[in-house]
Amino acid sequence: MQRCLYAVLMIFVCASAATAQSWPARPLRILVGFAPGGTADVSARLTGDLVAKEIGQSVVIDNRPGSAGSIALETLVRGPRDGHTIVVSSDSSFYQPVLNPSLAYRAQRDLRPITILTNQPIVIAAHPAPGWKSIADLLKAAKARPGEIAYGLSSPSGTQAVAAGVFFKGAGVRMIGVPYKGGGPAVIDLISGQVPVAVLGTAPLVPHVKAGRVTLLAVTSKDRAKALPDVPTLAELGFPFMDISQWFGAVAPAGMADDIVAKLSAAFNKALTDQKTVQRLFSSGLETVGGTPEDMGRRMSAETLLWAKAAKEAGLGAAQ
Repeated sequence: MQRCLYAVLMIFVCASAATAQSWPARPLRILVGFAPGGTADVSARLTGDLVAKEIGQSVVIDNRPGSAGSIALETLVRGPRDGHTIVVSSDSSFYQPVLNPSLAYRAQRDLRPITILTNQPIVIAAHPAPGWKSIADLLKAAKARPGEIAYGLSSPSGTQAVAAGVFFKGAGVRMIGVPYKGGGPAVIDLISGQVPVAVLGTAPLVPHVKAGRVTLLAVTSKDRAKALPDVPTLAELGFPFMDISQWFGAVAPAGMADDIVAKLSAAFNKALTDQKTVQRLFSSGLETVGGTPEDMGRRMSAETLLWAKAAKEAGLGAAQ
């Protein structure tokens, strides 16, 4: 009996080693939890080209928007664990089971961190038509028309929705959140005037700000963004309780071989040191992060409770 168990174990070990040694045997598929044009998509595409060169295989970006990034993660954990499919998504995607326990994944049980790619401030942006030049203008209008002014979001329960909920509740105004399947579609409606204001990440907004189609009123982080030094923080505008930003990272399914995870992490980290890539990300309002899988894992563990608390304050989902 012991010999049989030993033989089975050796077969498993050899099979795993063979898989790792032959990796990558085909293109790497990166599932992105949001629609094209948003920050997760930008982060994946700008780093993906360099990752492809590093691993010697092409990288295919596969957008799977919906449920604040949860659709992509459920697809990941239900699929093969051979190292050829990973996810790039926002921090809040990993914490969604806090709001919706029926989801098929749990971050600590089902996901393996690879690395954090980028960090971005969340901004409150307005269409020029209403003439709002400041947060004070927006809040004055919202107080005069309670429950009438709509604002765009990249998802119904992501970090941007949390930031919006915490801020508007703390500021004592009632507005209507309109969720989209990513920052890209939300920006389209903002610049067309379908929604007069939006709470979004910087990446899809920056080109329109430069063109004068969007006005940035404030950032939700405690400190001003390096890429947006002229945009005030909500904290300095009299709302000291606001200190929320957003990051985007790559994860693999639990059970993926250690050396494949290490190789993927090394490839992404190398991409994040490429100066052209760093500048292109910075031009979109994104700062590169990087780090080991262990670094990312520690941050995810530490932030789960903090994010759940903020989601409860914002009045989102099952966290209420």
